[in-house]
Amino acid sequence: MARTVCSKHAEVLVEGERRREKPRTPFDGWVEISADGQRRLATARDLSPAGIGIEVPGAPLVPAAPLVCEFALPGISLPLALDGHVAWVSGSRLGIRFDEVDPGLAELLENHVAGRF
Repeated sequence: MARTVCSKHAEVLVEGERRREKPRTPFDGWVEISADGQRRLATARDLSPAGIGIEVPGAPLVPAAPLVCEFALPGISLPLALDGHVAWVSGSRLGIRFDEVDPGLAELLENHVAGRF
């Protein structure tokens, strides 16, 4: 399936292959997306300190579209709300790149991805 990529995407080309700038970990949970004045429920697939991969039913969002995504990390009862934008779209799957993450929240995400809690 073809992938539409935004120029702000968090991948770099290394020796002919795409490599992500930040490590990712599988992440299975619900994500609420707010974009264009609408709220949609999505399923998370993976998570990094810089973004999240999700699957969204219905009409796809377009690359570079601004949004807010809310999700809870395991063991943390309060949901995180992060501003971001659509980095890529492939069918019902898409990648969200977080915009300017608070340093404390970035550390929390890095610890989760690294399996330190």
